[in-house]
Amino acid sequence: MPTKQDDPFGRRLKTISGDLKLYIEKRVELLLLNVGEHFSRMMAESVQKVAGLLLLSGASVFLLVALAHFLGDLLDNQSLGYILVSIPLFIAGLFFYYLKPKSMVDGLQNHFEKEIIRAISANDEQKKDELLLKKRETDEQAK
Repeated sequence: MPTKQDDPFGRRLKTISGDLKLYIEKRVELLLLNVGEHFSRMMAESVQKVAGLLLLSGASVFLLVALAHFLGDLLDNQSLGYILVSIPLFIAGLFFYYLKPKSMVDGLQNHFEKEIIRAISANDEQKKDELLLKKRETDEQAK
């Protein structure tokens, strides 16, 4: 009677289960690497965009202060210049706060969904390319 170590079927089954376990581990690692890559790319792009928005905001503040000084000099009253500059900003802020435009929310939501779908599609395309490359390699080795 053959022992477990001598049994070719048992050895083959152990080899296959070990290979399957290794394959699953590698797939999970690849998935984590891909998710990490996409997350880090999005974070890098976000940091760049936030820095740009901060610079634009700073420039806008200086421009509004200069406009307020200019209007104050024209009207011979500095505070009136600041009030005139702040009124349109106040009205725009109220519109954004109270109206909550549905189209803007939908547009942002669609943009985020497209980014996620694009990232997943790129990941799927990469997997397909890898499988095709492996298949070609195995076909060439078989010849």
